[in-house]
Amino acid sequence: MESGEAEKRRVPATGLVVNTKFSPVSLILIPLLIYIIWVLDTFLLEGSAEVFSHYQPWAFILYTIIANILMGIIVPVVCLKPAFLSGAVNMFQIGFRTLRRTIIIVVCTALSGYLVLIIFTPYDSQRMALLGIIAFLLPLAVASVMICWTIIGTHLQAYVRNYGAFISIIAGVLVTGLLFGLSFAAHSPPINQPQTLIFATGAGIASALYFFAVRDVWATTIFVTFALIVVLQGCIDQLYVEPISPATAFSAMLSVLALAGLQFYLSRRFITIRIPAGYDKK
Repeated sequence: MESGEAEKRRVPATGLVVNTKFSPVSLILIPLLIYIIWVLDTFLLEGSAEVFSHYQPWAFILYTIIANILMGIIVPVVCLKPAFLSGAVNMFQIGFRTLRRTIIIVVCTALSGYLVLIIFTPYDSQRMALLGIIAFLLPLAVASVMICWTIIGTHLQAYVRNYGAFISIIAGVLVTGLLFGLSFAAHSPPINQPQTLIFATGAGIASALYFFAVRDVWATTIFVTFALIVVLQGCIDQLYVEPISPATAFSAMLSVLALAGLQFYLSRRFITIRIPAGYDKK
């Protein structure tokens, strides 16, 4: 067998052929390339212009559309399609689940996160400011979840799957947590300072554990949003969030619609089928 060629197993009951080893190009290099371009876009559109720390509504909308929607939501489809077709990932693994399950987990995550925030942050008496900061950070959270966990995390796990579940989970958590933290080096000061990067990496590892536990993009997005509120306290220009800027509200709405559109697109084109137990492993 040539290097990079997928090993295959046949499912006797269905005649399907399931790959068990996959090319590092499609599962490692391409996701990392998407991550690098996303980070570069972040630096060019936000970090170098200091958009987060200085109120620039049109620049923030441009950053949201290019870095967080185009690169963070739409471009990953290029990576997901071949991974679906090869059997490397499925809808459950990348975090798109049934509506009922998603609603339950999102509500539980949101309530738990809200309780944590009112205890450990000043937002207990600033409810409108809290709503504004959630809306402001939502586009970044969506893109971070899509790239770090839906793409890199699940593809990395698929690549090391033959080493066992424990190794694949540890690899996924550590690598994606580190990449999530490093991505903030591309943001504007004071976000790109070492202390913030360390806290962001810790938040990334916690978010990775949460994603691999619940396997839900929407719930993990809420989790990451709340984590970012804690990590980025004092780093955002208050004109974005109190009162909520039209640019902030528009960007948040656009990101949610883009993610919902992606889930609808994938669910219409790819169906996850459970493999019968006891299939031939030869």
